[in-house]
Amino acid sequence: MSAERYSPEPRRSVKDRGIVIFFIFGILLSVGVIRWFGETSDRIGNEVLLAEAQSPQKDSPTTSLPDSAFLLSSDKFDTALYLSGAVSGQRVILVGDRGVILVSADGGEQFQQVPVPSRRMICDVTLSSDGTSFAVGHEGLVLRSRDFGETWEKVHHDPEADQALFSVVDLGNEHVVAAGAFGLVMVTRDGGKSWSKGEVNDEGPHLYSLKVTGDEVVAAGEFGSVLSSKDGGETWSALESPYEGTLFDILVTEDRWTLMGLRGNLWEGRPGEWTQVDHPSEATLFGGGVLADGTTVVVGAEGVVLMRSAQSGEWSQMKPKKDRRRLLSKPLLLPTGRVLGLGEKGFDSLETTPDTDSSSEQGGPR
Repeated sequence: MSAERYSPEPRRSVKDRGIVIFFIFGILLSVGVIRWFGETSDRIGNEVLLAEAQSPQKDSPTTSLPDSAFLLSSDKFDTALYLSGAVSGQRVILVGDRGVILVSADGGEQFQQVPVPSRRMICDVTLSSDGTSFAVGHEGLVLRSRDFGETWEKVHHDPEADQALFSVVDLGNEHVVAAGAFGLVMVTRDGGKSWSKGEVNDEGPHLYSLKVTGDEVVAAGEFGSVLSSKDGGETWSALESPYEGTLFDILVTEDRWTLMGLRGNLWEGRPGEWTQVDHPSEATLFGGGVLADGTTVVVGAEGVVLMRSAQSGEWSQMKPKKDRRRLLSKPLLLPTGRVLGLGEKGFDSLETTPDTDSSSEQGGPR
C-alpha cells in the first residue's frame, strides 16, 4: 500500500457533520436491520450502530433506565457491544453498552461482569497500575474504581445536560481529562471530587478521542478537528488537520501521529506534514492501537483490520475471519500478546494474516 503527500486546501463548508448527525440519531433496533440503498447497506448499518453509541441519546427519557448495569450471563458476553478497554499488568477492563463492564484478573483469559451503578452507554475507560480506573459515557457519566474495576462509584452524572463523554485520559496525581459531545471537556485534579470545563473553540465539535504525549493532551473529532492542550485540558488550540470530515481516533508515538475516520480516511505524520495512507477499504475506521513491537493496528466497520509494520512502515489489510465481518470499535493488546477486537457482538482475537486479495487493490478517493 502506498502513501500520498498531503497539500493543504482551503477549508470548505462542513457537510460531514450533517451526515454524522444523521448516523447518530438513526436508532438501530437490531444489528443488521438498517440498510442504505443496497450496495452500501452493511457498511452504513454498522456505522449507525457505533454512531449511536458515540452520541447523546436525546430521545431516551432520563428516568427510564435503572441505576444498575444490564446483567449478562457469561454465555452472553459475546452478544454485547464493547466500545473500549484498558490493560494494566494482568488486569483487563472492557466497557460498552447498557453499563456493562467486564473485568479479568488473568490477562483476558476469563472475564466476569461486575456491578455498575448505571445503565448508560460507557464509551471509554482508563486503568492505572495502582488499580485506579475512570470510565465515561452518556449523560456526562463518570465512574471511578480504586480496585482494578471490581467496584464502581459515580463521581459525575448530568442527565439534564445530556452530553455524552466519549474519551478519557488519566494524567496521574488524581488529574483526569474527559471529552465528548459538542466540544465538552471536563477536568478534575482531585480524583473526581470536583470538575471544571475546558475551553474549546466556538464550533463545539464532538471530540471522540484523547491521547497524551509528554506534557500535551491531544484530541480528535468532528470537522477534522485536531486539538492540543498544554495545560492539562484547561485550554485548547487547533492544530493543522488534513481532513474536514469526522475523525474517530488519534494515535501518538514518538515518530508519528495517526488519524482515522469516515470513509476509510487514514493519515499519518504530524501537523503540517500529513501523508494519506492508500488502502483498499472505504469502511469507516473507528479505533487503533500500537503493539509492544511498534506495529500499529486500526479497525473499523465491516470487520476491517489494517496493520502497519514497525520494520517496513508498510500498511496491510488483514483477512477477516469467516462470518466475522462485524463492526470493530477498538483493538486491545493483552499481556499474552494476543490482540482483542472489541465491537459489535462481543470480542475475539484479531486475525493477523494479510488479505492478499485486497492488498493489491488501490484505494479510491475519499
